[in-house]
Amino acid sequence: MINTYHSSFGPPPVPPRAGYTKAPGAKGNTPLVKFLSVMLLLLMLLTFGGFFYFFQKLNLELHGSFFGDMVNFKSIQDCLNGKNGKECQNLMEHYKDIMDKVSSANGKAFSLTGAQSFNGPAARLELINENNPECKKMPPMNKNLWWDRQHSLLMGVELDSTPDMLKIKIPGIYFIHSQVSFSRYHPSSSLKQSVMSTKRKTSLLQSFCTVNQNATEICTATTAGIFPLEKHEKIFVSVTNTSLINRNSCLFGLFKLR
Repeated sequence: MINTYHSSFGPPPVPPRAGYTKAPGAKGNTPLVKFLSVMLLLLMLLTFGGFFYFFQKLNLELHGSFFGDMVNFKSIQDCLNGKNGKECQNLMEHYKDIMDKVSSANGKAFSLTGAQSFNGPAARLELINENNPECKKMPPMNKNLWWDRQHSLLMGVELDSTPDMLKIKIPGIYFIHSQVSFSRYHPSSSLKQSVMSTKRKTSLLQSFCTVNQNATEICTATTAGIFPLEKHEKIFVSVTNTSLINRNSCLFGLFKLR
């Protein structure tokens, strides 16, 4: 009998159990991870490279435009100083061509949009100041607003001998706008402005606003409209009481549409 306890040989392997099978090892996904990492790195490089490229390109264009403007500005200064007569002539012809192209483009845009260039009668009236000597000529119970001849814009229209009437010289369709601000309360009447005409029995436009009795704020009545006006027709603005208005915030304007 062999004594196995003192043998130099190792024990025999354990036999496999019945029905036992070794699980197959999982396939590694290392190539896919490497591929995705490389693609992500390339995408980041393309993104930063494109951003840097466009930034440099825009920077160069801006510097080039600024340099060109400075050269043109220096050329214009030389022209003003009487230098480079031939170059000045060429420069002016160049700018004339540019302005002609811009004017032509604007004309095409106006024709496409239906807009027309403005060259007709117009007015922008500012209220006469209390310190104006002409203001002393106003009747005591006057309700019409008097306009300042010196600070008002008049094109193709004129103020009458009394500066409350705006006389139409060219008939047509006019856009009218009026703004009157009131700073004081009236106990028995509403704060109202009316745009009137000497050839009409009713007002062309009306607007109202309200000021509280104990308040210090300003209320503004604004109105606008389009009307046909005849030659020598006179337009004026009537208010509840001229002593209630704020003279720094009153305007009247019109211009001829066609």
